[in-house]
Amino acid sequence: MKTILKALGAAAALAVLAGVLFQATRADEPKTPPSPEALLKALADAGKPGPEHKKLDVFVGDWTITAKLWTDPGQSPAVATGTAHREWIMGGRFVQETSKFEAGGKTFEGMGVLGYDAGQKKFTAVKVCGLCGNIAHNFAVANSAGTRFECSSEECCPITGQIVKGRTEVLVEGNDRIVVSHFNTINGKEIKTREIVSVRSK
Repeated sequence: MKTILKALGAAAALAVLAGVLFQATRADEPKTPPSPEALLKALADAGKPGPEHKKLDVFVGDWTITAKLWTDPGQSPAVATGTAHREWIMGGRFVQETSKFEAGGKTFEGMGVLGYDAGQKKFTAVKVCGLCGNIAHNFAVANSAGTRFECSSEECCPITGQIVKGRTEVLVEGNDRIVVSHFNTINGKEIKTREIVSVRSK
């Protein structure tokens, strides 16, 4: 997990650095490039935990999870049950998640990191799935109360190989219950395909 997080963190830092340097060295920009010290200070200031990070505090803790997967809204879903542990890391900059599920007599794990990108003014999430073997990265926006998060997504269907567009909605129904619903757009119609309900462990 630490290796993955370090790699993701390094890649993100390099992307930010490259973007800043590109903007600073454009030929049509007569401004003097910032010093390395000024750049490092700007990066550190942007990375400081702020009010938006506080909206992620509700996710922290130990949870019991029920996940449902539909391929046809008219049929019963596949169901997986599991647990998740979420905690603050890196001085309150990210919420790290580790989870374990069981479905059909098989177990699989998941990992994730939630954070807030001050530069883009969006929440960000990285998910690693031990079932499908992929790494997903999404940006999300939230309401002012931090009770509803939403992001758009694109996924590759493992059966058809086609790219499927979708939308994920996260509803914080209270301090002890969070519902994540995912919808796919199929033939121009939005259909609910996944639901993950987290209930805080007592």
